[in-house]
Amino acid sequence: MIRDHDFLETEDSWIFCVVGDIHPPGKFFSYLKYVPGTGPWRRDGKSFSRAFPEYLMDEFKKMLEYLKRVKPEFVEYDPVIGAEMISVPIEFVKKHYNCSAGLRELFKRGPRDRLEKLTIALIQEICDHGDVHQDDLGITGSILLQIHHERSDIDLIVYGRREFWEVIEILGELGYLGVRSREQALRDMLKRYPITPSDASNLVNRVRYKGVYRGVEFSVHGVRKSEEITEKYSDKIYRRIGLAHAILEVDDASDSCFNPAIYRVHGSAEIGGREYDVEQLMCYDLTFSAMFEEGDRIEAYGKLESVVDRVHGRKFYSLLIGSVEAAGREYVKLI
Repeated sequence: MIRDHDFLETEDSWIFCVVGDIHPPGKFFSYLKYVPGTGPWRRDGKSFSRAFPEYLMDEFKKMLEYLKRVKPEFVEYDPVIGAEMISVPIEFVKKHYNCSAGLRELFKRGPRDRLEKLTIALIQEICDHGDVHQDDLGITGSILLQIHHERSDIDLIVYGRREFWEVIEILGELGYLGVRSREQALRDMLKRYPITPSDASNLVNRVRYKGVYRGVEFSVHGVRKSEEITEKYSDKIYRRIGLAHAILEVDDASDSCFNPAIYRVHGSAEIGGREYDVEQLMCYDLTFSAMFEEGDRIEAYGKLESVVDRVHGRKFYSLLIGSVEAAGREYVKLI
């Protein structure tokens, strides 16, 4: 089964990262991460480069346009999402890298370098300090692909909502959570979003999916267990209303650990003098993963969408962070 944060490799060694667990028939929503090139990522005598240098929506927009020119079969308008999406047709998949299987293989064969040794040690510490087991965890990123180098970081996967929040609690108690360089994190925030230094500082204080373990940076990403995937493709239909400014209060942040991060909220968004009641903040931008808490008041600018829930026969409004349309202008900040 192909899951969120797994990787798919094509015949020409283009490597895509899977996004989410809801996909159109025979295709997988994803983004291009690595291509053959002169970068430091190497495997079996072949080197790779990142498909785009920074994880910014402006860069994603360029990638989308590039793929439309060189591999149009990987980009199409999706009638459920209501936007052009990158999706890998299953017939183009040469190899599937599964996060859970990758971790099992690492433990079975043992570490071959310092980064793999630290990965195993970190996971063992997590399992020793709470009710989380190795089977609840996985590995993604360059370690999963076996192309990592000495400056690579560790990208952990936690399967299950309860398990993710417990892992975050464990890592916090162990003192491993937090950004390596606050100054660099502030610069990155200010580069990514049109916010003030004070706003950026407040966001950096809330980063919970990143940490440092024995000098190596790591990230933690939640993936739903199979029984937690209750929605199917086309259960909800999304349509663009426009770019909107919103004031929201968080009611439920329990699903903010997944991709996309989903916050149940109440509040309103405004477009051209009209207000819309917003029930959901959906963030494909991982910056906001597991960041906000119940009771937080936030200001945001993003893509307002109407959502038709075909299963429950209702319609509501959702604000999306991580859209091509709002690239370079979208933000979320605490108020």
